Amino acid sequence: MNPSDTTRLDDYRFQMGHDAGNLALVLDSLTDAITALNQHLVYYRLEQGQRHSPPPDLAPLREVLADAKGLVQESLLRLKGKD
Repeated sequence: MNPSDTTRLDDYRFQMGHDAGNLALVLDSLTDAITALNQHLVYYRLEQGQRHSPPPDLAPLREVLADAKGLVQESLLRLKGKD
């Protein structure tokens, strides 16, 4: 983990508690990964003459990341509800 992430994790843990802080950092990381993947998909479409579908090798990755993000969001909301 890079120093920037360590600082963010400490801040999240201080604000939300240990487990919720961990989930918040994972949620940020998943959001960053999905954003990077979506940017790649835009460039892929432009380079290949305005294709309307994502590359076949990246479509499953996009779904996995979106599903993982949804589970982390659900867990974080459940943890926040327990307080």
